[in-house]
Amino acid sequence: MKFFQQSLLPDPLGPILAKARKRSGLPLGKAASAAGVSPSVAEALEQDRPLDPSSARLHAVTYARSLGLDPLEIRDSLPPVPDLVSSECRYLSRIAAPAESRWRSPLESLNRVLAPLGRAVLYLMLMAILLSTWGMMRQLSRIRSIPWITTNSHPSSFSTR
Repeated sequence: MKFFQQSLLPDPLGPILAKARKRSGLPLGKAASAAGVSPSVAEALEQDRPLDPSSARLHAVTYARSLGLDPLEIRDSLPPVPDLVSSECRYLSRIAAPAESRWRSPLESLNRVLAPLGRAVLYLMLMAILLSTWGMMRQLSRIRSIPWITTNSHPSSFSTR
C-alpha cells in the first residue's frame, strides 16, 4: 500500500506476491524452494488462502523477502500477528488458584504451622552469626600483641653463624 493511496484498505497479499514472482521470472516451485517454504504454502500465499495462523505471517515475510519485496512496504497486507496465548486459555489462573480438594493431608496442616517459623529461624541464624562475629572482633581487639610476633624478632637481634 502506497502512502498517498486513496484507499484505506490494504492491497491483498496474494496478487502482490504473484506479481513479484512473475517479475523475477521464477516458477512457483523454485521461488518456494528459494524461500525455504513448501510449494503448497507458496501457492496458498499467492492465492490468499488461509494458512495456519501461527506461521502464516512468518511464511509470508520469508516468501516476500526471497522475491525481493521489502516487508515494511507490504506490512499492512501481511497476515495478522499470531496470539502467543489464546484468550480462552487461562494458564496462570490455574496455577495461582489450586484446585480445591476435599481431602487434606496432615502434612499440609503441619506445613501451615511451620512455614512462618522458617523465616524466624533464618532471622535467628543471621543474628547469631552477627553477634558471634562481633564477639570475636571484640576479643581480638583486646589483644595488645600478637603472640608469634614479639619484640625480639628484629633482624638485628638474630645471631650470625
